[in-house]
Amino acid sequence: MKPIAAMLVLTLMVAAVAQGEDSPKSVALTRAMRSDEIAVATAKRSFLNGSMDQRYGKTSAGCVKRIPYADFTSGWARVIDSVLSPQEIDAALTFFKSDAGVKYVEGLLRRLRAREGGEVFPDVPGKEDISPAQSAAISDFSSSELGRKVMGKDLTVSPAAEAFGRELVEKIAGKCGGK
Repeated sequence: MKPIAAMLVLTLMVAAVAQGEDSPKSVALTRAMRSDEIAVATAKRSFLNGSMDQRYGKTSAGCVKRIPYADFTSGWARVIDSVLSPQEIDAALTFFKSDAGVKYVEGLLRRLRAREGGEVFPDVPGKEDISPAQSAAISDFSSSELGRKVMGKDLTVSPAAEAFGRELVEKIAGKCGGK
């Protein structure tokens, strides 16, 4: 029995690794944008404030708080793959890995945490300090066609993003005691 269980665990681990290897640049972009953290934190917030109770039933707050964003990184990477071309992914990754891109994401997280509460949104230490050159780079990217696509609704309300969002909340509800 133990060899079968070990084989099953190994198979699942290989499948998980292989899934992440399908699109390593999409995974890297997801992490650089911290989209997985933002999506999971937003879903957690909805469960914790009771917004999901009617649809999914009562869930364990402790369980919801412990849901790791990394469980959903590959799901958001699939959203990116469905919306952006490989060249767009490369260009977006270049921006989001730059100093200006990192500052943009950190600022976004700080604002979300301040507005929505610190319970589930990641803490970003330090102060927001954006140089004029970084501000110009953020402005240039966000006003570009690709920037509007990535930062706007093309990505966040795409059919793939909506399916991912449903999958995310279903998994959290299933794991944490919803209906």
